[in-house]
Amino acid sequence: MAKKITIADLFPDDEGMILVAEHAVDGSLRHISEVPNGAACGCICFGCKRRLIAKNGGDPARIAYHFAHRAEDIVIDCTSAGETALHIRAKEIIAKYRRVTLPATSILGLDGKEVEVIPERSVDLTDVRLEAVAGELIPDVTATMPDGRRIFIEIANTHPCSQQKIEKLDAMGVEVLEIMVSAYRDVALDDLDEIILDIAPRKLIHSSEVKTMAAKLAEDRRRQEDAKRAEAERLVAVYRNPVIRNHVKAQALSDDLAQLGLAEFLELDDRPSAFIVYRRQWQAVILDRLYKAKSAFLSPMDLLESFSKGGWPKKEIAYTKSEHSKWIAANIDDDFRSPYEEVSAYLSRLRGEDAVYEARGKGFAMNRDLRLRIDATIEKRTRPQRRIAELKIAFRNIGVLMEPDDGRLPKFDQWLQGRATAVKLSVEELLVDESGYFEGLTERMEAVYRMVADMRAYKKVEQPEDLAGLPMDRLINRLRTARIAEEKREQAEWAVLRRRQEAEAAALQRQEITDRVFRLTEAAIFVVPDVDIFLDTPSSEHDGKTPRQLASESYRGFNQAQAILSTIREAKHAVRAAESLKRDMVGKLWERVYSRIPRREVADLWPKQGWPELDGMKPLEYCKDQKTLARCLEVLEDFVASERKRGRR
Repeated sequence: MAKKITIADLFPDDEGMILVAEHAVDGSLRHISEVPNGAACGCICFGCKRRLIAKNGGDPARIAYHFAHRAEDIVIDCTSAGETALHIRAKEIIAKYRRVTLPATSILGLDGKEVEVIPERSVDLTDVRLEAVAGELIPDVTATMPDGRRIFIEIANTHPCSQQKIEKLDAMGVEVLEIMVSAYRDVALDDLDEIILDIAPRKLIHSSEVKTMAAKLAEDRRRQEDAKRAEAERLVAVYRNPVIRNHVKAQALSDDLAQLGLAEFLELDDRPSAFIVYRRQWQAVILDRLYKAKSAFLSPMDLLESFSKGGWPKKEIAYTKSEHSKWIAANIDDDFRSPYEEVSAYLSRLRGEDAVYEARGKGFAMNRDLRLRIDATIEKRTRPQRRIAELKIAFRNIGVLMEPDDGRLPKFDQWLQGRATAVKLSVEELLVDESGYFEGLTERMEAVYRMVADMRAYKKVEQPEDLAGLPMDRLINRLRTARIAEEKREQAEWAVLRRRQEAEAAALQRQEITDRVFRLTEAAIFVVPDVDIFLDTPSSEHDGKTPRQLASESYRGFNQAQAILSTIREAKHAVRAAESLKRDMVGKLWERVYSRIPRREVADLWPKQGWPELDGMKPLEYCKDQKTLARCLEVLEDFVASERKRGRR
């Protein structure tokens, strides 16, 4: 059975031995394993067409079977033999079916996405030729497509077309198809038909449709670039427009920040920007917002949204994307920035100058040192006005407490001048003083106010040694007189109140006494036969006091009287219990007597007579409890026994 020859067999093995050759007569492929040994094999080399010798007669374990060139025909390089055989086979397949499948082709569009030029399709071929010379090239297969265009087909086994060859093919303006068969080296040549025609990976190295589409896209791209550049130049003109509106409030803020020593963070020149207001003005707003935000973070977008509400960004470039803005800066004008980039760049500059810091994902915040610096500057600058306001409030508050008869306070300015002179300072020096003079003055003013307020509330207070230069003598004397009068009035009211309280307490006490005696009386009704006798009977345990006296004295006495009543109640309960027990024991005694003495007259008499064994007492009197019952029963048994001895029953 003939061996199936694969693509791999067409090429020399790892040791360079040829395994497949062409039959010299019919041109068929012959494997080394199926031909006669020696020159009788009748085979020639695919590459050089010289006769080959089959070396397959010895031991294959010692020398592998292979074809070899004759000694006089040895060539330096004949590795193209396999390629030639493969091309012949491919040409035979394509010539046989006269068609081939062309792959879908695409190209990058203007948006960077793939645009399909032609879909995958099978085309019919005519005039199929193998290795026909075409200029400087010899394509593996040449053919003609239905529309008359020539197509070159390259069969690639291990090496695709080189770039140099591709450039030459491109210059020829023909369709060029490359079919890669390296993945099918183990496929039998007889099974290559569908692989060559349809299945094997393939690409159009050159396509007139692709080239036309590429030229169109290039033209579109050029027009797009021209339009983009024209639009960019228009935006740059807007950016550089020298007409800028002065924003009064923003300018005042800019001037204020400069006075605070922050001019270093503001661009005071009039360079163009993406805003309709001066650069220093929108920068001043950013700096101010960072200062007022305290510990909160602000992002460039937060600030830009605030500017947009005021209509500050130039409308034409307000929504320029960063990517487009950067392109304009790189290709048209390196100063160009979108509003967002202007804000971001300014924040980055502040960060580089240690004015702010950035928290990734949150935004920017002012550094603590700069904030403290601003706070200190503002405090020092506003200190005179703030202190003047503070003193005026204290001065007015004291004046409000005064009445017409107390005199009048001096004018505030005169009083303040006098206070400054007292410490050998000018008013201006006093208002910015940091050595303690001003704090001392405010403390004295506060002490005077507290003194007057307390005296108006009739409190007894110590007069401060220093009244801060205020004429307070008449006021103080009036309030002291009023306090003394108030104290006398309060004392009189307290005396009346005490008398009323004492009377109420006495009445309450009398009512409580009545209530305690009444409660004791109610409790005694159920215990003693005569309540009045009980209430008025002296108790030796309580120094001869009666229950009525004890209850009248106090709640403790009431409880003692209750205890006396409880003792009586418990004694009565004990008597009733003893009587009940005696009745039970006597009943049991009668039962035993009647059961032991048959004669009724004797039985009726026995418990009612005295017995020496019972200390002369009658059993009915002696029997009180279990113990005395038991003794009576013993006496009864002795009586019954003695009666039996005498023969009585």
